[in-house]
Amino acid sequence: MKRKICALLLLSCLLLAGCGGSVLSTGDSIPPSTAGKDVTRAKAADNLFSLNCNEEYSFNPIIATNHSNQLVCDLVYENMVELDDNFNVIPNVLDEGLPNEDATYWIFDIQPGHTFHDGSPVTGADIRYSLERVVATADRFAGRFSSYQGSGYDEAHFYVTLGIGDTQFAKLLNIPIIKSGSMDEKYPLGSGPYTYNEDYTALVAYEGYPGYENLPVDTVHLVHYSTADAILSNFEDGVIDAVTNDPSSYTNLGYSSSNEIRNFATTNLHYIMFNEEGILGRYSGFRQAMVFAFDRNNFAENLMHGNGVAAAVPMHPNCADYPAEYAASLAYNLDTVRVVLENAGIRDYDDDGWLEYMSGTAQDIDVNFIVCSDSSAKTGVARRFASDMESIGLKVTVRELTWDEYRTALEEGDFDMYYGEVKLRNNFDLTELVDPDSSLNFSRSIDTGVINMINNYLSCAAGQRSAVYQQLMEYINSTGQIISIGFEDQQLIVHRGVIRGLNPNIGNPLYDFQNWEILLD
Repeated sequence: MKRKICALLLLSCLLLAGCGGSVLSTGDSIPPSTAGKDVTRAKAADNLFSLNCNEEYSFNPIIATNHSNQLVCDLVYENMVELDDNFNVIPNVLDEGLPNEDATYWIFDIQPGHTFHDGSPVTGADIRYSLERVVATADRFAGRFSSYQGSGYDEAHFYVTLGIGDTQFAKLLNIPIIKSGSMDEKYPLGSGPYTYNEDYTALVAYEGYPGYENLPVDTVHLVHYSTADAILSNFEDGVIDAVTNDPSSYTNLGYSSSNEIRNFATTNLHYIMFNEEGILGRYSGFRQAMVFAFDRNNFAENLMHGNGVAAAVPMHPNCADYPAEYAASLAYNLDTVRVVLENAGIRDYDDDGWLEYMSGTAQDIDVNFIVCSDSSAKTGVARRFASDMESIGLKVTVRELTWDEYRTALEEGDFDMYYGEVKLRNNFDLTELVDPDSSLNFSRSIDTGVINMINNYLSCAAGQRSAVYQQLMEYINSTGQIISIGFEDQQLIVHRGVIRGLNPNIGNPLYDFQNWEILLD
């Protein structure tokens, strides 16, 4: 047992919760901040392991949107499967599954030994119930299961039918399981390593969990802070012991570099697309030239401050099927941009130093490039692009818009190019960006051929996947439909020297918690 029971535990509990046992609230006294102090080893301020949560948001893992509550849910609920940082399936309640020949029908073994906190076994009925609730109600998993048609189960197996074959469907199942019939409860019954205590002020280790004996603490205390300043200061002071952070978002709280920060890969893609109904966007030669116009390494290393990864195609480079050699051929190169534009008939016809296109006569170009101003990384990419294009004579006007302004411009087609961010599915399916019927197809693309190629990639055998994906990318880049910039990393942040064994992944930052070592004293 790695549990460490401190002699001051009782006193600490009394100081923290008071006689009534209530959790801390935003209005409680907050000790002076020690944020930013460099230390070689931090110390839990209260000799307790605590997570933040927010009572104003849901604790149902299927619909929880608050990041703090999601982290709590990671300890209360199990995912059907897990993914490692290379997007490979790690069996959990379900194994990695076996598809039929066209991958429209899947059979999963239900792994024995998983029970809910009331002692009842996790069954196929619970798995089906959870999956169908995700399909029907969960915004945080929106679009992931658009091909799902139905499922069934027996005592040992779970069966899924898909409308479109997908040999990577198992990667989509890193979703939480709740007890059948509990969707409407504030705290649905789970099967994770911890369960709620009677008054929901803490999580206590669940004896029926596989690996219970190795759990690093008996109790995970819950504190309640709702404002960004309160969360930041109480984390830096050791009252909160683990947080997640999106360093590229406006919600980035700017945690001190003296903490231990563990990045993990995501499917959050930064990309460029065009208004294909616009004068410029309908020119495939113009779009193709822009493939080489963005410095992706600058995005990842400087603008994202090392919290992103460059990717010239919309698949995370950690994936085994990422076509590294082909992606290298798409590298940033302004000379290539100039040549491709000239070959497309875009050149300086009147010797005024600016490029024009021909439509009867030479027409001036001023690229209307919109970007949401919620991220300095996004605006940094756009500004650098405009400067680079000016150096080769292509005029670009960058419009840095608020979210509402940006969304309106997308919907009204008031742009030539737009900087987008989207959370792709774990199989890197691009359908939603290019499907004519998709609400995310702001390019107004009507290329059904690319949809067929995406479906071929999804349904092809594993041994063919790399080659088929590269063919898809060659087509997309030859037409300039989607320009990939790179992917965001997100962060699990803990106090330096306090926790060992961190192994966060895309669907579970607290993955493998039973193998953590937490040093509280």
